[in-house]
Amino acid sequence: MTDPYQTFIKSKKRGEDIRRRAADPEGFEARCVIPGCGQPTMRAEGTGLAAFHCKRHVDHKARHGSHWHGTYRAADIAPYRKAADRWLKANAADSAVVSAVGALRGLLDGSGPFTPSTSLRGLPVRDRARIAFVRLARAEIKPETILAIHLAMSALIEEDPGSHRVREFRVVQVAKAVHRLASGYHRKWEFEGADGKTRATELHGYARSTGRVLRLIGEEIDRACEMLAADHMADVMALKVERYGTHPRKPQGPADR
Repeated sequence: MTDPYQTFIKSKKRGEDIRRRAADPEGFEARCVIPGCGQPTMRAEGTGLAAFHCKRHVDHKARHGSHWHGTYRAADIAPYRKAADRWLKANAADSAVVSAVGALRGLLDGSGPFTPSTSLRGLPVRDRARIAFVRLARAEIKPETILAIHLAMSALIEEDPGSHRVREFRVVQVAKAVHRLASGYHRKWEFEGADGKTRATELHGYARSTGRVLRLIGEEIDRACEMLAADHMADVMALKVERYGTHPRKPQGPADR
C-alpha cells in the first residue's frame, strides 16, 4: 500500500524542483527551435518548463509523439499492415511470434473491469491505460491484430525518409493506431415523444488520444513486440516493397525505375 506521507514528500520535492527550474534565468531559448515557428518558448513566456519549444509544439508532441511530425493516416499504414498480416500468417508457429502473441494476450486477458469512456475523467493515467486494454478485449480485438499494427508501424517509420525515428514517436503512433480499434463508447435509446412518436437519442464518448496515457498503452505493446520487430521488420518491409513498391518519399534506385 502506498504511504501517504511518502507520496506527500515526493509531491513537495517535485513542486520545489519545478519552481526552481522555472525561476532559472538561463538554460532556455527565447524562441521555439522548430524551423519557421518563431513563437516564444514556454519558459521564455513564463507559461511552462519547456525550454526549447512553444506551447503549440509541446501540445503537438503530447498528441503525436513528435514536436513536428504528425500522426500517420490509416491509408499510410495500410500496405505495411497487409504485409505484416501476410508475414504473420506465414510464420505463426515461429517461437518469437508465439511469445509476442502470448504477451499481448496477457495484456488483454488481465486488463480488469470495464469503465465507459464517459467516466474516465479524473482517473489515474495507469487506470485509463488499463481500461484501454479492457475496451480492446471487449471489442474482441485479437493479439495478432495488435502485433501486426506494431510490425507495420515499425516498418513504415523505418522506410519513410521523412519520419521521426525515436522510440517515443513509434510508441505513440502504435498506441494511436491500436486505440482507434476500440476507442469509443456508444449507446442508443428510444423514447416516446409528447406527440406519441418514438424517437431515438444517441451518446458517443471517446477517450482522449493524447498525453501520458498514450505512452503507457504504447509502451506496454512495445515491450511485448519490440524484439520481434527488431528481428523481422525488414522481412515485413521486403514484402511491402515487393507488392506495393517503395515509400513515395523514398528515392528509388536504378532497378526500381
